[in-house]
Amino acid sequence: MDRIGYEETLKVSYFQIDGNRNMSPAALLSCLQEAAVTHSDTIGYTLDYMAEHQWGWSVVNWHLQIYRMPQHGERIQVQTWSNKCMRFQAERSFFLFDEAGNKLLDGASRWIFMDLARRRPANAPDGMAERYHSGQEPAIPDEKFFMPKEAEGDLLSTRTLPVTRRDTDTNGHANNVKYLEWAMDDVPDEIYDGMSLADVRIVYRKECVRGDIVEIKTYVRALPDGKEVLSFLSVGEKIVAEVATLWR
Repeated sequence: MDRIGYEETLKVSYFQIDGNRNMSPAALLSCLQEAAVTHSDTIGYTLDYMAEHQWGWSVVNWHLQIYRMPQHGERIQVQTWSNKCMRFQAERSFFLFDEAGNKLLDGASRWIFMDLARRRPANAPDGMAERYHSGQEPAIPDEKFFMPKEAEGDLLSTRTLPVTRRDTDTNGHANNVKYLEWAMDDVPDEIYDGMSLADVRIVYRKECVRGDIVEIKTYVRALPDGKEVLSFLSVGEKIVAEVATLWR
């Protein structure tokens, strides 16, 4: 390990918890996303700087291995670094620890550098990769960001929802956290309240914007080590995202 890209200690607030007094999955993802943004700020790539150049980073994959969800009032330490950054693609890792130093999470994510004026991927400018990269090994070695290729298990539900102003971010599309938030609403109570979230995988295939109508189809299947809930989110005929969660 050469150095940590960025680390901070946070307290889990009331607005971040669910009915079980655990940090909600969406709040957890928001915490990681915020750490990534702050790390970028500390090396000079602030939101204002990126907006001035019409640049942005768009996340395309998440994989979180969760050992325990943080609880209300806990102080947690978030660590993040870019373990790979080349051309238009970067990979970012995360660790999460409690006050006693116990690891709560290993996280991996993959991001695409975007030319926002042209709405397409572009090569990162000279020197950017070197400033992001810490030399540290990835949190999840050999991560392939695997996702199920098709729906498996029993269809639980189908519903639609509109993308509204509150769902969008500075890039003008639905923030990546919203997809997980939407998917969690369809996890059955007996799973959400009676089991522990152990693994989260997300892939973003297309952006959706304010005014789009998102259809969510949710499936569940039993596995030897728990239950998997798989959500397909689509706009029209196009799948925009998939969310797979494992509960034990």
